Amino acid sequence: MNKLLRWKKWLAASALVLCVLAAIAWHQSRSLRASQHYATISLLIPDRMAPDAPEVAIWRQAARERGVLLRPLAISEWMRGIHYGAPAAQQSVILPDTFHRNISDAAVQTLIDVVHAGGQAMVVQDGGLLDERGYYNKGSSRLSQMLGLRYGDYDTFKDQLSDYEEIRGAPATMELLGIPPGRYLDAKAAAKLTAIDPAELAQQEPAFPSFIAGYTKDSQRFTVLKTDRPSGLQVLLQSSNGDVVASVNRWGKGQAMFINLPLTYLLERTDGIFLHGFLAYFAHQVVQQPALLSAPDGKGALVLNWHNDDGKAIGYLHELQEAGIFDHGHQSMHFTAGPDVNKPGDGLGMDLDYNEDAQQMIQKLLSQGHTIGNHGGWIHNYFGDGASDSNSDDFMPLLDLNNAAVTKANHGQQPKEYSAPNGNTPLWTYDWMAEHGVQAFYTVANVGMPPTRQWLGTRQIHQSWAFPVLTYGQVASAEEASFQKMPAEEFGAWLQQVARFIEQTRSIRLSYFHPIGAVGYLPAVKAYIDSMQACVDRAQCQFISMTEAADFLSRRDQVEWSLQAQGNADVLSARHPQSLAGMAWTLPRKKYAAVQVQAGQAQVQATDDGWLVRAQGGQELRLELRRQP
Repeated sequence: MNKLLRWKKWLAASALVLCVLAAIAWHQSRSLRASQHYATISLLIPDRMAPDAPEVAIWRQAARERGVLLRPLAISEWMRGIHYGAPAAQQSVILPDTFHRNISDAAVQTLIDVVHAGGQAMVVQDGGLLDERGYYNKGSSRLSQMLGLRYGDYDTFKDQLSDYEEIRGAPATMELLGIPPGRYLDAKAAAKLTAIDPAELAQQEPAFPSFIAGYTKDSQRFTVLKTDRPSGLQVLLQSSNGDVVASVNRWGKGQAMFINLPLTYLLERTDGIFLHGFLAYFAHQVVQQPALLSAPDGKGALVLNWHNDDGKAIGYLHELQEAGIFDHGHQSMHFTAGPDVNKPGDGLGMDLDYNEDAQQMIQKLLSQGHTIGNHGGWIHNYFGDGASDSNSDDFMPLLDLNNAAVTKANHGQQPKEYSAPNGNTPLWTYDWMAEHGVQAFYTVANVGMPPTRQWLGTRQIHQSWAFPVLTYGQVASAEEASFQKMPAEEFGAWLQQVARFIEQTRSIRLSYFHPIGAVGYLPAVKAYIDSMQACVDRAQCQFISMTEAADFLSRRDQVEWSLQAQGNADVLSARHPQSLAGMAWTLPRKKYAAVQVQAGQAQVQATDDGWLVRAQGGQELRLELRRQP
């Protein structure tokens, strides 16, 4: 009996051991698979954070919009995968700011070892700055040596660890980061927003002659951690005080990128151009990942958005018609339709329901292929100056009135586009847009960006696409240029730079005008449109309405694609539930010597620095990307 009992106990213990070993093996296998997801960047998140947490969703959405393969991964699971044999040289990871400040010494050492063995890492400002107990390291950050600079030295600086500074860089770097002309300014233009003499600006740092600007009367400043000024480091951006803002350092066989800006925090506060730009730079310039382009057929796209505020606008539209401005592509024409402008009863509005000239103009614009949209709430300046988060009961009826009038003039079709008078978009207007089928809206948030799914803190406006306006410092429209007494030559030169930027980056951008301002700067505006038309004629650009762009971006959002290693090549596989038509990828020539279509329909074209692949249709595409020897 005792022998039988001992035998049963032995069997139970053996079964328990086998279960434990099986669990360990499963855990090892799972961590290994998660950490060796080929050619996909791992966004390292805290262990207790859900993969669908808003902070993580911000990065995932940005990756989809920028055509980046990215996957969130709990940092402990990533570490286990490395220790279980995931190839270090294939690792590309991001340690984000704001929500991942605390990591263990073991995680720090794993990251350092992975990069030294050939991996790539992007560390964002306070990412990993504190240990698991929430303390600073003695001296500089534990990641300082890998990043090639000293920062995070709390012992020395205490509560003066950071400054509030302007940011400088070279124009070519700005544009690689997706920052368009006007969002960065040269020394002469920047001098209007700073107290520094233009000559001094130009001489101080000849390698960093341009400043980042916002849509404000003052220079834009950012929270930047104090750093040293090391030699031998590839510095992309620096602060006006000389602190390193963005850099790339060679560490062993790998590379480590440091971004000294709170990217997550900035995007949550509607300045997402930096998170998007640095994510794309890391993926495409450092990791050498292919990119799914965000414009139809990979052609640069200009959205011309016209805001028609009042009764006088129709006369100026006639002048623009005669000048041939509306003979190009599809444009977005938005109307404030009420009889008043500044206050009820002033009689200065368009009064669209009873204005035959305005009705005929809309019919003419429709016949030219342009899209009609709502420009807010019935009484332009009254709505723009008075609507707020707390008075929807008073102002929402004005949106309904405007929508009804514009719908009637639009052959009974409810507009799918919206622009806010004076850029004023109270929170309840997003709900109104969702209820009325708005797919695209103009915004003064996230200035300079391509169309995006806008975030307000941790709330995403996911029903429609936000179209940020392009700015030249505190100027976005022609009449704002006139208010600043800007010479037509300067305004026109900026527009020409924008046209070049759109073509070279193969991206979508929005320019907006009022008819009165465009007539005042007509030669500059016409030259801008002519330059874009010349690009269209070269089959490199397109004019596109907000609705068309939103339709494309929503279709593009359904593309699923991946990379897999196959011998001395990578295989890019893509699929779409309806059709891949209009989708395009760029592939870096530094990494790939040749591209061959294995399945599906696509056109392959060599470019200056890579390969451009345009899908022609079908639901699936497979490309063989032969790596450089």
